[in-house]
Amino acid sequence: MFYPLSLFIGLRYTKSKRNNKFVSFVSLFSTGGITLGVLALITVLSVMNGFEQELKTRILGAVPHAMISNANNVLSDWQQQIPDLLKIDAVRSVEPVVRSEAIVQTQNSLQGVIFEGVEPERYSSNVIKSSLYIGQLADLKGGDYKILMGQSLARQLGVNVGDKVRVISARGTLYTPLGRMPSQRNFTVAGLFNVGSDVDKQLLLMHREDAASLIRIDKKQITSLRLYLNDPFDIESWTPPVLQPGQILTDWRKTHGELFAAVKMEKNMIWLLLCLIICVAAFNILSSSVMVVSDKNSEVAILKTLGMTGKTINFIFIIQGAWSGIIGALIGTVSGLLLSHYINETMSFLGVHVISNTSGGARVLPVLYEPLQILVIMLGAMLLSLLATLYPAYRAANVSPVEVLRNE
Repeated sequence: MFYPLSLFIGLRYTKSKRNNKFVSFVSLFSTGGITLGVLALITVLSVMNGFEQELKTRILGAVPHAMISNANNVLSDWQQQIPDLLKIDAVRSVEPVVRSEAIVQTQNSLQGVIFEGVEPERYSSNVIKSSLYIGQLADLKGGDYKILMGQSLARQLGVNVGDKVRVISARGTLYTPLGRMPSQRNFTVAGLFNVGSDVDKQLLLMHREDAASLIRIDKKQITSLRLYLNDPFDIESWTPPVLQPGQILTDWRKTHGELFAAVKMEKNMIWLLLCLIICVAAFNILSSSVMVVSDKNSEVAILKTLGMTGKTINFIFIIQGAWSGIIGALIGTVSGLLLSHYINETMSFLGVHVISNTSGGARVLPVLYEPLQILVIMLGAMLLSLLATLYPAYRAANVSPVEVLRNE
């Protein structure tokens, strides 16, 4: 098979045994550094991507991505707005909701919650729907005064499906001869859900008409319109709707923005720190290439006396030095993909459990691959290795045969 001369000699140098064992050790060490850096980057970032996706699904999948309300938290002509809101490209669904804070009371416990009155046929939170393991949304009917609650909340209150609880709301209080009395009503637990986040401890679902009756507003009125987007992160680039006078728009960034900003900052810091490993390995390639050039001075001088150009010699040492980075990047990429794919089995074999669920059992680490991210890591490591060879190759091309062969 035909090889260009520079490629043939460069690959031969990578496979040949060197007289200088220290140069061989540094070269091997630099290849290992590239491999370790790429492996760590792919593994850690894949797990971080998985955690971010898990948070996005469990938290942003259970809360509205945007809400339209007003200062009084009472909307009357909301039906007319829904068709216009659904015309926005980023909006997946719109649903009316009656939302307020309350206290749930049982014989043995008292717990603060947030209740949401919804219309089962319009309810859009797929996370809650898929997390219902007892009961269903269709059980919520106006006038039946039934609720769905999280498993964690039910455990704290000591109730189960079929039990009655008292829901007390400060909104809609009445003044009586005995003083100001909060609005309260008995509800029957019709179902349980388990999202796996704080939603399980805070949220009650009931029919919209029952919620309106609890806070003493008209059954046709709501407190807000909830908007769900195709992707929650579209909120940063979407075109907000035109609101009616007095209405205000809020989105998930007000309540959960700091959490996702912290996750993003952690990913960036991890990326930076692990990239330093690759940079150190690239400097090792630079140092080993410089020593190889010094070790091969006489051979370079002979090649130049035979008529080889400086450009060809440049390519010889670029290929010889970059070979370590290319091999290290390829091995690191494959190893990183394998390790991240079997990360849970590996940690289970080592007896390490990083996270646990609420019941005390082990939970798996989520892993999410981003092909573009992996490609950037691999090609970036190769590019750094290539850049590290430019100076040694330049020195080799400028070797003077007369000076080197004078003492030979």
